[in-house]
Amino acid sequence: MSTTAPATPTAPASLEELLLRSGQAALALSGAHHSAWNGQIVQSTDDILGLAHWDGTLHLDREYILDPLREMYALAGQKHSIAHLARYREALATILHEHSHFLGPAGATQEAARAAFVRPGSRQLEEGVAEAWTQSHLDDYLHHLGVEKVAPGIDSFHTNGHYAPYVTAARMLTTDIETRADLTPGTVLTALNNQTAEHQVDLLTTLYYNSTRLPDLEPSGPRTRDHLESILRTGLASLDAHQLLPHPQATARAKATTQSLLSHLHTEITRAESLYTHHHKALTGLPAPAAHTPPTAHNTPPTTPLPAARDRDRDRRTFAAGAAQAVTAHR
Repeated sequence: MSTTAPATPTAPASLEELLLRSGQAALALSGAHHSAWNGQIVQSTDDILGLAHWDGTLHLDREYILDPLREMYALAGQKHSIAHLARYREALATILHEHSHFLGPAGATQEAARAAFVRPGSRQLEEGVAEAWTQSHLDDYLHHLGVEKVAPGIDSFHTNGHYAPYVTAARMLTTDIETRADLTPGTVLTALNNQTAEHQVDLLTTLYYNSTRLPDLEPSGPRTRDHLESILRTGLASLDAHQLLPHPQATARAKATTQSLLSHLHTEITRAESLYTHHHKALTGLPAPAAHTPPTAHNTPPTTPLPAARDRDRDRRTFAAGAAQAVTAHR
């Protein structure tokens, strides 16, 4: 008895069709519960390249996002220089990045995400996670949409992307947790990407706490966990000092900052474990809790005014320079 493989969806034949499918493709690739995108796209001409507005509308810059993609479809199937392919690739990366902001779990709302976004460390973590996840999954996104057939070679190299300090921290933190909890690489990054700002820092903190012996050792629980969250928020917020530096320097400074943050976290975890082990010797030697312990909700109301929207925090000149500096990385 023979079986027939599911038919592969045809590639979008135009930019309009690609944009129409862009949100569902991001949702399918992520495995998130839903997207808050309302299906509306606004063409913009200001200094914001892409913006995931809290009302669910996607704003995309005409000159640096939409026009290059119109050109890509007008020249469909033709060969292009790396510089041209980099412009197309970065435009599509912006679209995926913004759709990442709309992803969320069951019950998540934009209102709650907006309230949490202004807390220390929340913006840095959300932007870093969205960009790191986008860079890791951009080729899959292009293949899902059949873009490699429209622009041959677009998936044969990588560009630097943006938000270097936040991306560096997001990768280092998630890799550290995955190592501690023996999780598959990329698991934590995807889990964070599928959360909104309402629970991203909370989830990161819970995963760190559950990777220790503290859930079994600590009688009250929340005190050390809250201390770890405070360390994470302070460390993440400090990354802003590197955001305007050129990519190599921003990455190097962020690595040093994040390594200091990790050292602080590890020291505090060891100190707390030693303290409770000393006071509760009967518990010494218990195995670490299961790596997949479900995180618990942990909400704190905002104390500062709410921003209008999340966006790719860079101007057009920075974008143009970044797109021109394609880094060849053939696989």
